[in-house]
Amino acid sequence: MTPTGIRKANTVPAQLTRPAPAVASSAPARALLDGVRSGHPHVLIRGASGTGKSALLALVRDHVPGPVTSDPAEATAPGAAVVVDDAHLLSASTLDALADLARRPDTTVVVASEPRSGNPNLQALAAALGGSLTLTNLTSREVSRRAEAVLGATLPTTLVALIHRLTAGAPRCVDAALAGLADMPSTAAADRVVATSVASCHAEVLAPMDANLLSALTVAMTGIGLDAGELARLLALPDARDLVERARGCGLLLPTGALVASACEPLRSAVGPQRVTALQLELLRVKIELGTLDVPSARAFAAAGLTDPELAEYLCTQAALATPRLATALYEEAVWAGADAEAFTLRRAEAAGLSGDLVTAARLADTLLEKASTTPGPELAAAVRIAASIAAHQGMLVRSADLYEWLGPDRLGVDRPIAESVLLAAGRPDAADAAAAGGTDAPPTSTSAGEALLAQGLRQSMDGPTAVALNSMARAVSLSANAPRTRLLPDTGSAVTALTAMHCGELGRAAAVLARASEGDPDTDVAHNRHRLLGAWVSMLQGDLDAATRTVDALSAVAERPRDALFAAALRVGVARRGGDIGALHQAWEAAGPVVAEHSVDLLSLLPLGELWLGAARLGATERVAHLVDQARELLTRLDEPILWGTPLHWYGVQAAILTESPTDLIPHAHALGVAAETSSYAAGLACAGRAWLRVLQGETDAAEVETAATGLGAIGLPWDGARLASEAALRVDDTATATALLQVARALRPAPADRGGTPTPTVGATLTERESDVARLLVTGLTYRDIGSRLFISAKTVEHHVARIRRRLGAQSRAEMLSMLRAMGHGA
Repeated sequence: MTPTGIRKANTVPAQLTRPAPAVASSAPARALLDGVRSGHPHVLIRGASGTGKSALLALVRDHVPGPVTSDPAEATAPGAAVVVDDAHLLSASTLDALADLARRPDTTVVVASEPRSGNPNLQALAAALGGSLTLTNLTSREVSRRAEAVLGATLPTTLVALIHRLTAGAPRCVDAALAGLADMPSTAAADRVVATSVASCHAEVLAPMDANLLSALTVAMTGIGLDAGELARLLALPDARDLVERARGCGLLLPTGALVASACEPLRSAVGPQRVTALQLELLRVKIELGTLDVPSARAFAAAGLTDPELAEYLCTQAALATPRLATALYEEAVWAGADAEAFTLRRAEAAGLSGDLVTAARLADTLLEKASTTPGPELAAAVRIAASIAAHQGMLVRSADLYEWLGPDRLGVDRPIAESVLLAAGRPDAADAAAAGGTDAPPTSTSAGEALLAQGLRQSMDGPTAVALNSMARAVSLSANAPRTRLLPDTGSAVTALTAMHCGELGRAAAVLARASEGDPDTDVAHNRHRLLGAWVSMLQGDLDAATRTVDALSAVAERPRDALFAAALRVGVARRGGDIGALHQAWEAAGPVVAEHSVDLLSLLPLGELWLGAARLGATERVAHLVDQARELLTRLDEPILWGTPLHWYGVQAAILTESPTDLIPHAHALGVAAETSSYAAGLACAGRAWLRVLQGETDAAEVETAATGLGAIGLPWDGARLASEAALRVDDTATATALLQVARALRPAPADRGGTPTPTVGATLTERESDVARLLVTGLTYRDIGSRLFISAKTVEHHVARIRRRLGAQSRAEMLSMLRAMGHGA
C-alpha cells in the first residue's frame, strides 16, 4: 500500500514486490552483467556488509548463460563460471585455488569480499582477478530513486533526508526503512516507522556478532575511530588488526571510523549500558597510558558522558592552550567530565568573552563579583576587567568606569593601565589619576608595556602635543601586535589609536593602523568587526562613500554588539547625508533610533554622536540627540576641554548650525575652534572653515576665503567637507563665473566616480536634453517634483526620473552639488 501523502511516481516498476537491487543501476554493475553474458570477466566486488554484494552476485548468477558453481574444484571445464560470496571468510587454500582460476581466460570468476588489507591470500586473488568493483553507500538522490523503485512513489524530500541520515545510505538499512513504509496507511508516523525499522535492522546485524567485535564497535561509538594497538591493549589480544578490519567491514561505521548514530542505542542494548561505560573508561586509561589521548578523543569521551578526573584535568589544560572559541567548548566539556566549574569560572569567562559570547562571559564574571568578599584579589580584578570590557562592547563605558571605581585603586593589580584608560575615556580624570598613582604591578611583558603606553598616550592626548600622544599609542600598538590575545579588554590599542588619529585629521595613519590590525584579526575575534567598522569610518571621512558602504553592508548582519551597532548606524547616517539621499537618510536615521536610545556618551564615541547629530539636524530632529550632545559637552568639560577630542565635536556643531541655517548656534562652536586653533593646526583648518561657513550663511560669501577654507579642509583630511563648503558657496553666489570657479574647487576636492575607477562623468558644461533643461530650470527655483510636473504636464515620478538622469549626467555626488552645477550652467538664471 502506498502511504498517503507520498506522491506516486510517473512510472511504476512492473515488479514492485521484488525490485532490482539498488546496486544493479550503477554503470559498473551493468557493465559486469553485460560481461558475464558475453564473455569471461574476472572481477572482485568489494564492499562492507550490507552494501549489496550478495544481491549483485545473485544477478550475476542469473546472467551467466551456463551453469554456475561456488566451488573452484568444480570449475574444470572451459567456459566454467565461479561466483563466490564472502571471500574474506575463505581459507588460504581456497583463495589460492580461486587465484589459479582467475589466471584462466576461459573461465568466469566473480568474487565478493569485505575489505581485508591484512589478508595476503585475498590480496593475491585481487591481483590475479585484475578487475574490481567497489560498492559504497547510497547518496540522498539514490535513496530517493530506490524509494520509487520499492514503493512506486516519490517520498518527500524531508523523509528522504531522514532515511539517509539514519542509514548513512547503507542499502541494507535503506531497504529496511522502505519496507517499513510500504505497510503504512499514511505518512503521519513515517519518521517513527523509519527510525524503528532502521534500529531493528541494526539489531539484527549486531545479534550474531562475537564479544570482541561488539567491543570494537563500542569503542567506535565514542566517535574517535579504531586503533589496532589500543584495541589490542584494551581487549588483551596479541593483534587486533583483523578485528579492526572486521569492524570496518560490518557496515555500521562511517568513513571517519565512528559508529552510525542510529546504531548506538541498539549496540548499547546488545552490550549493556554498564559494559559500554566500562569499556570506554578502560579505553581512556589505555590512551592515557600510551600517551595517545588528544583533544578530539578527550572531547569525544566527555560527549559520551564519561566522568573522570584525569579526563577533566586534560580538557582544562588543553583549554588554556586553545583558541578562545575552542577553549569555551573545552571548559564546558571539562565540567561534563566532572571538573569543578567554580575552580575555573574566571578562565571560562575570559574564553567566552574573547570568542564573542558576551552573554556567557557576563554571567560568569557576575558570579565572581557576587562573591567579592571571598574571591582572591587578582581574580576579582580580572573579573572586573572582564565585566568592564563587556560593558564597553555594549556601549556602556560609563558602567566600565563604575566597576573600576567600585574596585578602587588599591585592588587594580596588573590591570591598572586598563582602569586608567577606561576612567579617562569616561571623563573621570580624578579617578584616573588615583588609578595611575599606584604605579604598575605587572611584569614588564610586551602586553603590559603596551597597555601602559596606551594609557600614557591617552593621557597625553588630553593636554599634550598631538604628535607625542600618537607616538606613545603607536608604540603601544607595536608592542602588542605580536602578543597573543589572552585577556578580554574594553578596546584594542589599534582602535583607540585610530580614533585618536581621526580626531586630529591623521586619516592616513588611522587607515594604516586599522589595516594592520585587521590583517591579524581572526574572523571570530571580538575586535574584528570593530576594526573593520573604524576602517569604513576613515573611508567615509576621506570621501570614499562606496568603500564605506560596502564595508558596513558586509558587517550589517554581524554588528550585533551595541558599540559596533552604534558605529554602523552612524556610518549609514553619515553616508546617506553625504550622498544627499534624503530617503536613505530617513531610513538610516529611523534604523538608528534604538541605538541612539541606548547610547551613553564617552570619549571614544564622539564621532558617531557627531554624525547622528548632523543626521538629526538635516531631518529636523535634533531634540532626539540634544541630551547626548549635552552629555558630550559635560564630558569634555570634566576633562578640562581637551583640544584634540573637542575639536571634531565643535566642527560637528558648526555643521549642525549650517544644516539648520542657524548662524547664532554656529558662533560658540566657531569661537571654540578659534581658541583651539592657537595650538592645533587641525583646529586652525576647521576654524577657518567655520568662519567661511558663517559668512556664507550670512550672505557674505567671499570666494577667495571659501577656496582657502575648502582646500584647507582637504589638507587636514576632510576633502568631502571642503567640497561641500565650496559647493554650497557656489549655490549661493549670483555670479555664474564665481559659481563655476567654486564648483571646480569642489570637484577637485571630491573626485568624481571616474577618478575612483567608475564610469567617466561629464564636465560642468555637459549638455542636457530639452526636457531635462526644462526640469533643471524649475528645479533650481526650489519647486517640488509635483509642482514641476504640473507645469510641464508630466507626473512627479517622471520628474524624479529626469532629476536622477541629470545627476548622473553631471556626475554630481549630492543634490546640493547638482544644484550648484545647474546654477553654474546658467539654469534658473
